[in-house]
Amino acid sequence: MSKRIIYSCVTLKKELENVIAATGFDGEVHYLSEKLHSSPQTMHQVLQQHIDEAIGAEEVIICVSGCGKSTVGLQATAAPIALPRTMDCIDILLSGSGVKRPAGAIFLTDGWMNFMKASALNHETLVHERGYEAAADALRKIYRGFTDFYIIDTHTYDTKPVKEYIMPLIKMLNGQLHYIDGRYQVLYKLLNGIRDHDIISIPQGGVLDISEFDGLRPAVIK
Repeated sequence: MSKRIIYSCVTLKKELENVIAATGFDGEVHYLSEKLHSSPQTMHQVLQQHIDEAIGAEEVIICVSGCGKSTVGLQATAAPIALPRTMDCIDILLSGSGVKRPAGAIFLTDGWMNFMKASALNHETLVHERGYEAAADALRKIYRGFTDFYIIDTHTYDTKPVKEYIMPLIKMLNGQLHYIDGRYQVLYKLLNGIRDHDIISIPQGGVLDISEFDGLRPAVIK
């Protein structure tokens, strides 16, 4: 059994692999199915099963965050748990960037683009199935109030394909495209063993209580 094991959302794969290379992390790394995003309860069950199976591990690092409260109630049965004290993966990516997270916005990376392509809300699929006008009408209702789209540039992927993918949807919504810097510094803290306020640490035998997220708002960790 490796000393430390990572279970991460697949949308963080490129950023996490960059941190692994930079820190020399030599533990196990596993990526969770993107389908778990739509079911926090299933996400919780899958994570708990992995924790239960980590017998002999020094620590289980969970790169999932709050994410629909899917991590609340996790029990550190076989090993201690560590995860970012963040609302979601967006806050993980923006951590250390020194900018305030814009409210009421849609965020993308290439990982999130792939997730959107596989979802029922993929605008390309809807246009193909319903035609442009019907798809546009449906998407305007779904995205009502959301017209600002931000590509989080983490410097681990080419942003051009993401822009090419999302621009048709932005035009449908009469929205705007912006770019924002992503430094994902909380991942460095997790892999370097830094356990400060930005990290939730649960000792073996403990339970991740919802109070760990009390007062937390989408914001950049410095």
